[in-house]
Amino acid sequence: MKRTVCIIMSVLLASTMAACSAGSKTDNVSVSAPTDSVSGVITSQETSEAASSETAESVPSSWSETVVDEEVKDIIDEFIEMNEYEGVVFAKKGGKTIVNFAVGELENGDTITVDTPMPIGSVSKQFCAACVLSLSEEGKLSLDDTLDKYYPDYKEGGKIQIKNLLSMRSGIPEIAADENPDLVTMENTEEENKQAMKDWLFAQSLVFKPDTQFEYVNANFFLLSDIVEQVSGEKYSDFLHSHIFEPLGMSHSGTIGELDSSPAWADGINYTQLDRQPGLTNGCGDIISNSSDMDKWIEALSSGEVISGDSYTAMTTSYSDEQYGYGMFTGISGGVGHYGAIGIYSAFDYINEDEDLIVVLMSDSVYPPMMQSTANDLIDDLLG
Repeated sequence: MKRTVCIIMSVLLASTMAACSAGSKTDNVSVSAPTDSVSGVITSQETSEAASSETAESVPSSWSETVVDEEVKDIIDEFIEMNEYEGVVFAKKGGKTIVNFAVGELENGDTITVDTPMPIGSVSKQFCAACVLSLSEEGKLSLDDTLDKYYPDYKEGGKIQIKNLLSMRSGIPEIAADENPDLVTMENTEEENKQAMKDWLFAQSLVFKPDTQFEYVNANFFLLSDIVEQVSGEKYSDFLHSHIFEPLGMSHSGTIGELDSSPAWADGINYTQLDRQPGLTNGCGDIISNSSDMDKWIEALSSGEVISGDSYTAMTTSYSDEQYGYGMFTGISGGVGHYGAIGIYSAFDYINEDEDLIVVLMSDSVYPPMMQSTANDLIDDLLG
């Protein structure tokens, strides 16, 4: 597996992700309530009521009323079979959970359940964007600020605004991992790696004039996370906890950088697949979460609980032909969301407010460049 940038690229960057393996398939199925013996998806309320007390005791109460009809059941059965899917499928329609499904094993042999936290890769970018927008609402920064305000020695800093980073229109180059294999390492501290990345970035010429083109570059959100730290005075991971995870009750969410010090919330993941150079993924691919926490996140973000309605509109407005807002793709089957990949893991989240549909996918089997088409096909089936 390539180190550095390969592991955090969006699944849109298929060529970069080619080195990331897909993992093995298993037959293990885990669900949160009584299930059909084939699909692992609840088929009726009567089935739920007929559950044995032993099964009921093992079911998280928040999912005990999950019901899907036969049409949705058939969609999920086909989705699992066609994609040899391993991971979690969650969907909510009209405020009601219609799918909450888990199948397969983690690398260490643990059964994947609906509560299993998994790395979400570039889906993390929407969290970083929300942090920046919340600081803007507080008047602590402006989206029109140029980078020389935060990096006075950066020769190109006066040309690039914060909003250019958010919309992937900065002209900053992606870090050439193959040419700089030792730029960031496990041996360095987080601060040493971050400084090495900034030193490299600020020594490069821009790829294009800011705000004239779109290019998906992880370095944009790496810098945004660093600006959040400068403005807030908090470590970026601490800011995520204090302003998002804890207020929203996302108790199964954290960052890759915390794995050594606080691994309990992500127990079961084999982290050798993440190539965890400290600081590398900040802002652009750092979060590990589970489906229930992601549901809380999407609901809160879209309802004005995290940022204002105006900020959410700015976040979900397209600024390019590529239909990208601020950390969100905006042209996904009438809704918005993001694809992510890191190591062998791939993820996706989506909300369509007109159809009142939320979808979350987390997998360790879907080849990362394929998550985009895999997710889109499922959404189209659920909407159709």
